[in-house]
Parts: sequence; C-alpha cells; structure tokens
Amino acid sequence: MMRKLEGIKPEKVFYYFEEISQIPRESYNEKEISNYLVEFGKKHNLETYQDKHYNVILRKKATKGYEDFPGVILQGHMDMVCEKENDSNHDFKKDPINLIVEGNILRADKTTLGGDNGIALAMGMALLEDESIKCQVELLATTSEEVDLGGALSLEPNLLKGSMLINLDSEEEGIVTVGSAGGIEIDVDLPISRKNIGETTLYTISLEKLKGGHSGAEINQKRGNANKIMVELLEKLAKASQFDFIEVSGGSKDNAIPRVAKVLLASKDDIKDKIKSICQELKDKYMGYEPDMSFNLEISNGKNILAMSKEDFEKYVKTIKDIPTGVNTWMKEYPEIVESSDNLAIVKTLENSINIVISLRSSDPKVLDELKSKMSDILKDNGAEFEFSDGYPEWQYRAESKLRDKAVEVYKKLYNKEMKVEVIHAGLECGALSQNYPNIDFISVGPNLKDVHTPSEILEIDSTERVYDYVVELIKSLY
Repeated sequence: MMRKLEGIKPEKVFYYFEEISQIPRESYNEKEISNYLVEFGKKHNLETYQDKHYNVILRKKATKGYEDFPGVILQGHMDMVCEKENDSNHDFKKDPINLIVEGNILRADKTTLGGDNGIALAMGMALLEDESIKCQVELLATTSEEVDLGGALSLEPNLLKGSMLINLDSEEEGIVTVGSAGGIEIDVDLPISRKNIGETTLYTISLEKLKGGHSGAEINQKRGNANKIMVELLEKLAKASQFDFIEVSGGSKDNAIPRVAKVLLASKDDIKDKIKSICQELKDKYMGYEPDMSFNLEISNGKNILAMSKEDFEKYVKTIKDIPTGVNTWMKEYPEIVESSDNLAIVKTLENSINIVISLRSSDPKVLDELKSKMSDILKDNGAEFEFSDGYPEWQYRAESKLRDKAVEVYKKLYNKEMKVEVIHAGLECGALSQNYPNIDFISVGPNLKDVHTPSEILEIDSTERVYDYVVELIKSLY
C-alpha cells in the first residue's frame, strides 16, 4: 500500500489512522476492524480481550515501580457514519477510504473521512506504544456507537481496571467535555393506500447539497432540513397544480441532519414550469445559509402507476409540518448550550406506509420525557403509528473530578490558555459506560474535526499533533 500520510506528525498516529482507513467499518460491520485491533494487541504483547459484541480492550501493564499509580483508560469507537456524495461509487462494505491531504487538512474523496472516531483508535494505539508513559494504560474500542451506543451499553462490569477514562471522541481542540445528552428514537409509520392511475407522466424532483451535519453538534446552527424543505415544495405545488403522490424519501442516518430528499409525482398536465418556478423560489429563500442547495427534475413516462390517495398525501404533508425539528430547549446553567432537540431525520416510502424516523436528545431525562410526550401528542393527532427505541443515557456533570481539574491545569501549563469546560448536546459513550462503571472519572477531548457525518468531514493535522502531545502530558501528570 502506498502511504499517503507518511511523514505527517505524529507519525505513529497517522500511520495507524491510514491502516484503519483501509478497513470498512460501517456500524454493525465492525468484525474486521475489531479483529485488526486484536492482532495489534497480540503483536505488542498486550493483555487483549474481545467480547461477543466485538468490543476490544487492550491493556499495557504499568512499568515496574509504577504499579500503584491509577491506571488510565483511552476510549473511542470503531464504527463510522458512512455518507457519500450522490456521484460517488464508493462501496462502504468493501472499499477503503480514499484519503486526501490538502495542506493542514485531511479529508476523503467524496465520502465521510471516519475521523469520527478513527482518530481515537489511532491515538490510542500510538499511546500504547509510547514508552514514556509508565502507568497502566488501556484502550477500550467499542462498536455501533453511531447508531445505538450498543457496544458501550453492553460492556460487562469489572473488565476495565483503570480509574480514569479519557474519551477521544470530541471534535474541538481546547475544550474538555464533562457531560453529554442522552437520546431516543421514534419510528413512525403513516399507513397509505394506493390506486392505479394508468398511464401518466412522472416527475422526479431531487433536492441535494444541503450542508447537513451532526444532529447533536450542529442542530443549533442554521441548516436546512431536506425533509422539511421538500414538504414546503409539495405544499406550494399542490396549490398551483394537480398531481398524484407516488413516493418520497429523505435522509439516511438518524444522527445526521438530512442533506437530500426525493419525491416522485405523476400528472397528466404539464407541470414542469411550475416545479421549476417553485424550486427557484425555495433556492432564493434559503440562499443565505444553504447557498449550494440544488434541485434536479427528471421527466419520464409510466404505465400502471400506483399512486397514494389525496388524503394520504395531505396527512403526510401535515405530519411533516407538525413535527418540530431543531432546538427544543436551552440549558439554564449554560444558556448557550442546547438542552434538548429533535431531528426529523429519515423519510422512506414502504409498500403500505411512509416510514419516518425522528431522533430526540436531552441532557436532562425529565425534559426528554416532556419532549417524548409532546411528540406523542403530535403523532397521535395525525393518526400515525409509532414506537420509541430503548434510547441511551445522558452523561451527567460530576461536581468533583480530579481528571477534569488536571486536564484544565495541564492545558494551561502547555499552551498558556484556559481550557473551556463544556457539557455538549451530542451523545457520547461516557454516559453509557458509566452505567456499569459508575466510579470511573470521565472526560472527553479531541482534535478539530469539522462537518462530521457528511462527505465534507475534515480533520486538522496540526490540531491532532497538539492534542496527542497534550494527552501524553495529561497522562504523565496523573502519576
């Protein structure tokens, strides 16, 4: 394999990141990356453990004379969100990530990079090899974080030996995260019936190139929701012309703000000019914060087309309009931080229903319950069938934390800057892990990553070096 990252510092970190990038690791497809970590552990004579969920623990024993110092756990997840541009032929089940270096930026070719959270694995592996670290070090690599935190939630008690855990899944340098939101998913079905409308003209409208982004980290930023915008188009078109509703889709990940949507309509009238006019109207409306938003119209002929009823169409439009998406409440203690939110994430047409997936987040379980009740009322009013997932727990702020205090102290010493202490709205595995490990002291840090969960994802190289050096010094300060 030709090394694209050779010579980039820290060399060990980027060596392993490039190795990891060769291995497909979509959520629920982590066996290969898990086995790769096991082989790394065996090769380096580490205590190595792999459970039935493919979680891996690698443990380096303390250097002689340092056995009594507290052990440190480094933690990240193996899986990545697999998003790509519409014109990409990348197959996430078998193709390696095609890495591109542009100055200080590392990105991928028309796909997500997987810095979230491949950089944690790469840093952890490099730190296990770092002979300057004398205390016991463990690397915990978990599975299915991006969909349900399944690996972290299933990790059995008494496997980890360390008393402090540094999660490496944060995305902004200079911030130590000490709390995060919990969340739940709603799976919704709107029943539909169909009728044969015979031969007709078909209109396929595609909405593309919205910014999208992480439904926790970017939910407070002004970003268009493709499912909402497509319904706005449909409502305007219904007032201007006659058509039949065939199918609709939008979004692909429950934890990503939907970037794309598509609808298939049928009409015996020529409605292309009206469609184009409304598309332009919407582009003008959202130009301020979605400048790249685009529409594509394809026209074809169809026979024996099965269309939904007018009542089904109207129910769908009303339901999507009624479902809120975005910030629900802000934290009272930190008014600039989102407390709770909802993301109208996925729409897809099935044989007998339109399926909708909504993700809810909150750092306060009581507020999450209130949001669930609010959403239930909306969905009941629209005649929808729905169920809630089991969800994942919040990570609550800890009043006393030696690790947090040391993290702030070391950062100030290294860079003469104050480290920002933050509770975030995105979900982190610390909350899930604390269920079986309530006595571990948790923090989360990481290098600058931007636009994660989108094909525009980037990792800053020099930030990665600084954060790696910082973590080394932080660990050393603990013994």
